[in-house]
Amino acid sequence: MNITINEEGNNITAVFDGRLDTVAAQQISETIDPLLQNADQNIILDCEKMPFISSSGLRIFLKIRKEVSAKGGKMYLKNICPDVMQVFKMTKLDDIFEMVD
Repeated sequence: MNITINEEGNNITAVFDGRLDTVAAQQISETIDPLLQNADQNIILDCEKMPFISSSGLRIFLKIRKEVSAKGGKMYLKNICPDVMQVFKMTKLDDIFEMVD
């Protein structure tokens, strides 16, 4: 799993590339620090290159969302593949995350 973080104005985009499984979730915990530190801005998680997400990966997304909510920012999920969307729907998390194209 690779994460590339880009800052443009008031938007911070994190591009997730690879499977966000349990091992990857443990490895990226420090990588997401810039997202947590700038949670008062618009955080966009681009999932176009992420074909799989585990429950540990969902916890990473929830952690980011919690920090964004606490700091008054906004968080968006973008380009979610059908398999990953199915996980969000099964866990009912599609109701709490804002999805954009």
